Amino acid sequence: MDKIIDDINEVYKKTKTLKEIKIDAVNWVTYYLDEQTGEKWIEEHIFSEMQAGGPPQLRLLVKFPWE
Repeated sequence: MDKIIDDINEVYKKTKTLKEIKIDAVNWVTYYLDEQTGEKWIEEHIFSEMQAGGPPQLRLLVKFPWE
């Protein structure tokens, strides 16, 4: 399950359709749920060397880390 959305416009478009579940400010990630499909997503900033971690990406998860 390696679906990744890394185009910034597509990330913002997709997150508008998702329900925000949890923000982890320490690790700079936000967890989302697609209530229609049940898909679980994580928005992350993977370029720690860039200001604010660089542009966001969305990655499809099998389950949330706390499950």
